[in-house]
Amino acid sequence: MKVGLIGCGNIGKELASYIDSSDFFDLTYIHDISKENINSLIENLSNKPKITDMDVLIEGSDLIIEAASKEAVKELFNYNLDGKKVLIMTTGALLDLDIPDAEIIVPTGAISGIDSLKAVSSMIEKLELITTKPPKSLELDIDEKKIIFEGNVQEAVQEFPKNINVAATIKLATGKDPKIKIIADPEAKLNKHEIIAEGSFGKLHLITENVPSKNPKTSYLAILSAIQCLKNLENNIKIGS
Repeated sequence: MKVGLIGCGNIGKELASYIDSSDFFDLTYIHDISKENINSLIENLSNKPKITDMDVLIEGSDLIIEAASKEAVKELFNYNLDGKKVLIMTTGALLDLDIPDAEIIVPTGAISGIDSLKAVSSMIEKLELITTKPPKSLELDIDEKKIIFEGNVQEAVQEFPKNINVAATIKLATGKDPKIKIIADPEAKLNKHEIIAEGSFGKLHLITENVPSKNPKTSYLAILSAIQCLKNLENNIKIGS
């Protein structure tokens, strides 16, 4: 399967490395506005992809992976994507864009329990997300634990677009708008996401604590979940949805 990768930063490098070792995928094209990112990604690959513009990448790829930004998703969705598979890492961008006629793949990201939330989504009466991160990952310099945001998903994604894709994923999975609380904690060593869902089904209390990736804004689990999406495309047996 020919793959086009948009975004050659930390996430892009990890996904490219996996694809490079796969017999199923062929990383054919890459695109990034940063030549430094492109060169850093390519130098560690055995099979060198072509550096190209967005239109060439889209036309020649069976699977398109976005690992860049909300702006990149907007640009991507302006093209004809009929019949393409498109894996989106910047989940928050999907909340306010018209979705094209393509197979859009959304990794579960930095949280667990999405299958359970989807299963009970029609019965959810209360939904809350509490995210706690080290101040550095939120681009803050504070020395005490502090609630820095309380609101809805749309507000959270706009204010923290590189940190709160988790909230967008929950909304897309359930069709519900969770209450969001973001906490900066200097004592925190891990990124923590706590999801509380209640309804006629009972109660789900899901806690995920994971290490940041090389980019402190991104949890390593988010990258691993994207790799699992790629593995699902390879495998005949798929566990969960």
